[in-house]
Amino acid sequence: MKLVKYLLLAAGALLLLFVIGLGIFIATFDANAYKQELSDLVRKQTGRELRFEGDVGLTFYPSLGMSLGRLSFANAPGFGKRPMLAVEKASVSVDLLSLLRLQPEIARLVLDGLQLDLQRNVKGKTNWDDLLATPEASTAGNEAESAAEGSAGNMQIAGVFGGLQLSNADIRWRDAQAGVEYEASQLNLATGRIEPDRDFPVQLSLRLRGGDGLDAGLTLKAQGRLGAKEVRLTALQLDTEAAGGPLPVKKALIRIGGDLALALGSKQLSVQGFSLQAQTEGGPLQQAKAELGGDIGFDIERQRLTVAGLSLETDLTGETLPKGQMQTGLSSRQLVVDLAARSVKLDDLQLLIDGQRFDGFVDVRDYAQPALRFELQAESLDVDALTGYQPGAAETGPAEPVATGSAQDVHIALPMELLRRLELDGKLGVGLLRVHGLKLEQLSLRVLADKGQLRVQPMTLALYDGRLDGEIGLDARGKQPVYRVGQKLSGFRIGEFLTDFMQDDRISGVANLDVDLSTRGEWLSELKKNLNGRLALKVEDGALKGFNLRYEVARAKARLKNQPAPPEEQQKTDFSALSMSAEIRDGVLYSKDLNIQAPLIRVGGEGKVDLVSETIDYRVDAKLVGTTRGQGAGTVDELSGLLVPVAITGSWLDPKINVLYDDLLKADLARKNAQLKAQVAAEKAELKKKLEAEKAALKAAQEKKVAAEKARLQKELELKKAREKAKLEAEKKAAEDKAKKKLEDKLKKLF
Repeated sequence: MKLVKYLLLAAGALLLLFVIGLGIFIATFDANAYKQELSDLVRKQTGRELRFEGDVGLTFYPSLGMSLGRLSFANAPGFGKRPMLAVEKASVSVDLLSLLRLQPEIARLVLDGLQLDLQRNVKGKTNWDDLLATPEASTAGNEAESAAEGSAGNMQIAGVFGGLQLSNADIRWRDAQAGVEYEASQLNLATGRIEPDRDFPVQLSLRLRGGDGLDAGLTLKAQGRLGAKEVRLTALQLDTEAAGGPLPVKKALIRIGGDLALALGSKQLSVQGFSLQAQTEGGPLQQAKAELGGDIGFDIERQRLTVAGLSLETDLTGETLPKGQMQTGLSSRQLVVDLAARSVKLDDLQLLIDGQRFDGFVDVRDYAQPALRFELQAESLDVDALTGYQPGAAETGPAEPVATGSAQDVHIALPMELLRRLELDGKLGVGLLRVHGLKLEQLSLRVLADKGQLRVQPMTLALYDGRLDGEIGLDARGKQPVYRVGQKLSGFRIGEFLTDFMQDDRISGVANLDVDLSTRGEWLSELKKNLNGRLALKVEDGALKGFNLRYEVARAKARLKNQPAPPEEQQKTDFSALSMSAEIRDGVLYSKDLNIQAPLIRVGGEGKVDLVSETIDYRVDAKLVGTTRGQGAGTVDELSGLLVPVAITGSWLDPKINVLYDDLLKADLARKNAQLKAQVAAEKAELKKKLEAEKAALKAAQEKKVAAEKARLQKELELKKAREKAKLEAEKKAAEDKAKKKLEDKLKKLF
């Protein structure tokens, strides 16, 4: 018991000594006496003025602390007379009981009326660069820290902080180099008691204004927690309301929520249940809503961001949208952004646009290059439904005259520098595609880009019982973009295509088309003017609407015979085959081999189409090859073989089709002259033939008479020769007999 008594007496004595010492300190300590010394020290270390415009006060219970009146810290030379830092009131205190335990706890830090002026001049220098570059300040700070550690001994600041209260703060940022200025005013920050591994409330509010007219308000609420290995902000709710300035909208509301955690050792930042809700009014869209969610992870050292279960939904309303409203959605199993490698990857991507879905992936290997790969597939894509296009929905009214050329040029601006750097390998596939009233199937294309050359190859498409195979090229290496198109279309029902595309099948049949074109330029007029290439078209078992060749032939016949024109017929010309080829040079299409094979009519033609002025100058020659009896045009046998010339001129959208009657009359006169010449030639040939026959007959008779006389004389000669021969032979025989007898007589005389 005596030991306890002695301990209590010792403790009381120590407490008495502490109280006496504290009383003496309070009675003798004058904090204001040290203001000038502190100002001199700051001036020596930084070259700037630290001013105390108010008194320094002390508090004793329940916390021991110090309060300061207004103070200011001068700005760097060349950054104006406004202080860089100014505070209306500041106070800091230490819990008295913790001080008695030799483990001081800062009770609360209060700053009221903080004004912070941060600047960068036109040369890129800031008004705090001189503070960071002063070695004396760093040395003094280290010495002060060492002295504090040495004098403290076993006394350590406990990991408990009564909280921070920052009110009526004003932070201004001016960047003369970038030409921007922003100010955060009415800044208030308050926290609860902060101690390790315990939650504490955090509240923040401020008003942000910019020299460009930006006006935004921000409030933040969260539960904070500080641990030895982790810092957390849970139940985070950040609300922002902004308008004006660089915002393209009249007003924007943004709310961000989630649970944020920062692992201090591994430097891993994560946000579980991240959500972002945004709503805008005005601007290009009348109203826009967006919701973004996912679980975020960020590796600070590796600069790698991952978002698991990414989802993004938007609801857009405005007159600039095709239908006035659009809903989109994007989801991905995982988004990975590698800031060091400058890459972005979206796996198991699903993209929804008004309910129409694409599946695939996007892999941006280097967004600064940029270099990317993608693959998107859709079972169907209805572009008309997205754009609100309705075939035949245009207002009807009196037709306006069509200009012969483009009234207004169009600038086709391409990001040439971006295209020169772009590396791209992408695939797109659509099972059923509807666009501008057309029904297309099995679209498959691959897009490749490298070193300024972009190609869509291969590109295949099934349409109207036909198939399209081809490629599209863009060369951006030069000053102007160069385009190339090569397409082959086969088995294509052109009438059905035109019906869906233009609601008028001016030409029908099964078509085959071969196109190889190239051009260059940045304006539509340049693209037309620089267009070069070739094309070939073949159509079988088709018809041409708007022109009836047989009727025009019949009308031409009536006019030639000064007869009334026949009743008008359906403006349609059936044909079994149509073919033509064309060469395009500097925006003008030239064709010389139009060939149409129609019943009893053969059609040829040649001419040109000026793509720049959008005019046509073409001549078609229709030739009858037989009778048209029973086809509504009467009997025109006498006109068989006659060429009926037709001129097609004017705007290619509204051409004038005229029969060239002067040429027709000339052709008819030439035909009649040719027929008369042919008749005279035939009669002359007949007469000549008759004369030649009579001459031949006379010659034959004379030759026959001469032959007969010759035969008679020949016979008489032969008879005369025979008699003379017989006479000679008789005389010879008589001579021989006489000689023989004479010989016999001699022999008889000898014997």
